[in-house]
Amino acid sequence: MVRLAAMSGTLKKLSFRVSRTVDVTTWSSIGESNLIDCRKAGDFFGRGSLEKLAKEKLLPAWEHGTAQEVQVSMSAFIANHAKALRAHAPYAPAEQEAYREWSKQFAHWIFSTDHLSVRYEILYDGIDIRKLSPGTRGIVLLLLYLALDDADDRPLIIDQPEENLDPKSVFDELVSLFVAAKAKRQVIMVTHNANLVINTDADQIIVASSVPTHAGELPLFTYTAGGLEDAEIRKVVCDILEGGERAYRERARRLRVKFQR
Repeated sequence: MVRLAAMSGTLKKLSFRVSRTVDVTTWSSIGESNLIDCRKAGDFFGRGSLEKLAKEKLLPAWEHGTAQEVQVSMSAFIANHAKALRAHAPYAPAEQEAYREWSKQFAHWIFSTDHLSVRYEILYDGIDIRKLSPGTRGIVLLLLYLALDDADDRPLIIDQPEENLDPKSVFDELVSLFVAAKAKRQVIMVTHNANLVINTDADQIIVASSVPTHAGELPLFTYTAGGLEDAEIRKVVCDILEGGERAYRERARRLRVKFQR
């Protein structure tokens, strides 16, 4: 979160939310069904009395409290109600073996965490990313990965990262992240956007071309490979690049290199 706070653009809109979900009803139901005899007279007579008390005394700490606050609320609950709960045991203390086994099950239940779950959410502009369109969700996750996973040096293969981004966003959002990534790992990218190829200073470019064949047959693919210093590669890139040769010349001017068509 600290690193994202220093980011700009799309990454600036990202935030994290962590929440706890507590199923008090299930926790209470297990106790009342298997461990507490609700037919006995006392504090926990009748179904629902345990759940009502748990919601009042335990739920606030379970949902929002710190570990210390949970510990305090559990300790207070046991100190105030353990005797009454044991009074509702289905076995009498004189039935030593059965009562001892019940005590073990009771302890496992009251300190269990099965009814607690933690939910982690990534929000984009306040919206859970799972509710975004597949394309938008994909680019947000890609940006997040590129920005935060800078310790990973394994090769990275990405298919058309420019999808669902306008040309300005491609430059603003992706270029700097790819340039930083390729300094420490191999990046293999499939793209139809020549701006990405040019502005990320791709070390090797493979241009795929297809030629129609007879009806019913698959097209014939040919591949041309090389670097931006190769005249043939520059020509192909210029033909594809939005803005054509002019855009390429502008890049060459910025880099103070001589452009040869």
